[in-house]
Amino acid sequence: MTASNSTIEVTVENLQLGMYVSDLDRPWLGTPYLIQGILIQSQNDIDVLKRYCTRVYVDIDRSESCIARQHASHATSGISQDIANRRKPQQLHETESLGTLLQRVTTYSDICTAEQEIPAATKAYNIASTLLVDINSNIKRNTKFDIRAAKEVVDTLCESIIRNPDAGLLLAQLKTTGKELYDSAIKTSVHLLAFGRHLGLPRKELSLLGLGGLLMDIGKQRLPKEIQTKRSLFLKLNERKLMKEHIFYGVEIVTQLSDAPEEVVQVVLQHHERENGSGYPNGLHANQLHPYGRMAAIVDCYEELIWGQPGMPGLRPFHALKELRDNAQNGLSYALVEQFAHCIGMFPIGSLVELNSGEIAIVLAHNRTQRFLPRIMIICDAKKKPYDAPLTLDLRLAGTNSAGVQYAIVNDLSQGAHGIDAKKYYL
Repeated sequence: MTASNSTIEVTVENLQLGMYVSDLDRPWLGTPYLIQGILIQSQNDIDVLKRYCTRVYVDIDRSESCIARQHASHATSGISQDIANRRKPQQLHETESLGTLLQRVTTYSDICTAEQEIPAATKAYNIASTLLVDINSNIKRNTKFDIRAAKEVVDTLCESIIRNPDAGLLLAQLKTTGKELYDSAIKTSVHLLAFGRHLGLPRKELSLLGLGGLLMDIGKQRLPKEIQTKRSLFLKLNERKLMKEHIFYGVEIVTQLSDAPEEVVQVVLQHHERENGSGYPNGLHANQLHPYGRMAAIVDCYEELIWGQPGMPGLRPFHALKELRDNAQNGLSYALVEQFAHCIGMFPIGSLVELNSGEIAIVLAHNRTQRFLPRIMIICDAKKKPYDAPLTLDLRLAGTNSAGVQYAIVNDLSQGAHGIDAKKYYL
């Protein structure tokens, strides 16, 4: 074994139960671990790693306490220590319990249809994009940005999500500005707002949650441009270490603002923490985490899974949600993952689906009580040829097609499947 700060290099043969494997001697791409990092909990975990690796990297700070005690002589990592010294989170006492979060009683009803809300949602999306350009400009000049303007923008997004979340979710799936960091920030904010609405959070708390999502990865703007938008699967070891610094930069940027809400700071600080203490920067456990941090971790992982890189499409939503469930044991809240799955549905707004007729459709809106029967727009025939006039259907009321078959979704598709550009049909 060789030591480097809090990370040690270990042969797979020498792995022990309780060790947290933070990196491999090869890229994560092509391994079974789509959400990087694994806590060794059984001999089977070691046997699986043997199929792919000879040597791995173990993060002592994120390993179980018995492993940490064995290697107490190793210093904590620079980034973890730096953030821990600069800002201690609520880690000496429990925050609001998950049970309390899931027992909120505010009930939201759709005030309008998704189609009716699209113009207002589009305006809110565009305003948010303009704001992020201004924030980026301020960061480049090393000057503070106006968080009041950010709050106002999120309030606009929030009002749209309250009226009908499907419009914002459709835009988050299909609309792009050409600036990936900006798009990611808005998508995260929209997903967290919709998630909070689904959980019944009060209006004021929704805005705080949405603001946290908008600013969650703001620290990435201080990273080298070549890694700012790279997905974790594609990062090399040295790039992964550098990427972790976005937490420090984000906390530094937000805490410089005199009226930054504490809840927003916690989202920025904790969205890479994990329930079992295996996350970073502070290795917090379960109820030591702010509820919004726990929600943000799920949204962050989901978006990492569904948005691909050039040459490699992201996972289809159904598989992404399955991956989240499978990884809940490694640090995500299973109860919150289930709620998030209910929120966005197995067929999220804006996704492509295949019908039992062989036709291709875009999901336009959810039926809140029957999420497997959404409203759709059928855009291609069974041979995957575009229709001249797409047909909009509510699957709950659609009945049978011309062949006498009851319409049903049989498969979800990745964006761009069959060369289809869903944006041109609805934006």
